[in-house]
Amino acid sequence: MHFYHGIVSIIGENNCSPMTEQFDVMKLGGGQQKPHFVLVPLFAQGHMIPMVDLACLLASRGALVTVVTTPVNSTRFKALIDRANAGGLLILLAELRFPCAEVGLPEGCENIDQVSTREEAIKFFLALSMMAGPLVACLRQQWPKPTCLVSDSCNPWTSDVARELGLLRFIFHGPSCFFLLCSRNVYEYASSGDVPGDMFHPFFIPGLPQKIEVVRAQALRFFDYPGREKLQEQVTEAEATADGLIINTFRELEAPFLDLYQKSLGKTIWPIGPVSLANKEAEYTVLRGDKTTANETERISSWLDAKDTASVIYVSFGTIATNSPSHIFEIGTGLEASNRPFVWVIKQRDMSQEVEKWLPELEERTRSRGLILKGWAPQVVILSHPSVGAFLTHCGWNSTLEAVSLGIPMITWPHLADQFLNENLVVKVLRTGVALKPQMKTLFVTRESEGLIAREDVERAIEAVMDGGEEAQARRQRAKQLAIEAKKAMEPGGSSYESLTLMIQHVVDATVTHV
Repeated sequence: MHFYHGIVSIIGENNCSPMTEQFDVMKLGGGQQKPHFVLVPLFAQGHMIPMVDLACLLASRGALVTVVTTPVNSTRFKALIDRANAGGLLILLAELRFPCAEVGLPEGCENIDQVSTREEAIKFFLALSMMAGPLVACLRQQWPKPTCLVSDSCNPWTSDVARELGLLRFIFHGPSCFFLLCSRNVYEYASSGDVPGDMFHPFFIPGLPQKIEVVRAQALRFFDYPGREKLQEQVTEAEATADGLIINTFRELEAPFLDLYQKSLGKTIWPIGPVSLANKEAEYTVLRGDKTTANETERISSWLDAKDTASVIYVSFGTIATNSPSHIFEIGTGLEASNRPFVWVIKQRDMSQEVEKWLPELEERTRSRGLILKGWAPQVVILSHPSVGAFLTHCGWNSTLEAVSLGIPMITWPHLADQFLNENLVVKVLRTGVALKPQMKTLFVTRESEGLIAREDVERAIEAVMDGGEEAQARRQRAKQLAIEAKKAMEPGGSSYESLTLMIQHVVDATVTHV
């Protein structure tokens, strides 16, 4: 069987290079037309990574997939797409110009992690919505014609694109179903008096099968913030009018919350994760997310090889969450005081002058057992190494699911948005993690935040997760069992595998009916 390997390149706003290759393989068994999925991610690293994983999953099941991107974002995952295509998949990139100048953003500011202020964030989402016209023009020229548009939930403007082209439209949710259900329930019950008006007064989330106590500030929907009200309304409407929802989770992890959320929305939900298990090939794992040199990956792996099984603490807070210098000092001195080996990833944006001056001293003192990485690191490569025994994480859903799928207990320190509710899922529901700072009452952890954690908190949490006590052993056993369930879910006959089958068949059936 042969496949067309290539890139659809859109140079100008309304200029698209159509695919002219004749697709002799665009038929499924039984003569059915293969579906053509168009995926529109939010241009944020934590959203693009699972969307590209989804592209690989769909292509591995015989579908044609087009991923919408921009020049800057293409550089981050083009190597991965090329690798997938070289392996016989069929994934194309539709590269649209991002309208930076039109909204007053610096040229090349095409990803959320390049945005530094609230004003720039507002401009960024405005620029995203301005891509609707160019995307319609591009998709009109595609052949075979698209049959289904899958949009990140943060891209409500794609509903107009799908409507104009007469396409099925699914919402892809990157966060946990637990977050989606809890934040929806908090919003829905807010007017009934079951949810206090005070943002930091504890209460139990209504409508759940168990008691989960939170504060309202940490149970908000993505855009429930001043100045974002209109965007939140658009997101809610886009979800309400979608033809179905795809969620990066698996039934064995979130069954009661999936059932309640599906009932609440009246929509079909397809849980198809963990998508981080889409490809077990080592090179694919290294390429996920950003560029890491082969030498750097080898250096990290060799360092881990020299450590005992399950002895290393891995510390990383994703691409968006930021920390003040004082918090970085507390983390570092806490790691040092733990007397355990660690790998610590520090983002370039957190490398202030104070940190730059202080870090070499810590590196010297912990030289025999500490590895500090600056910038990007191949997270799944690290987490999957047998020497890693715990993960100090911000609880972004990608990181959380990666830890779940690899059986790694977590130390949780959420910074923003869905991360607070994800912590509740890990610590209180799944019971595979320990909170770094229980009942921390804050809306955001930012570069300006001070005094939220101390080195003693870090040392205590590490000891709780890594010691040989009965509670820690039970936690590790639960984590290992979830990893077994995650892998089973993605294999033929597993819950996520079958859910993806049903979703693809739904698109095929709807397309045949429509025709």
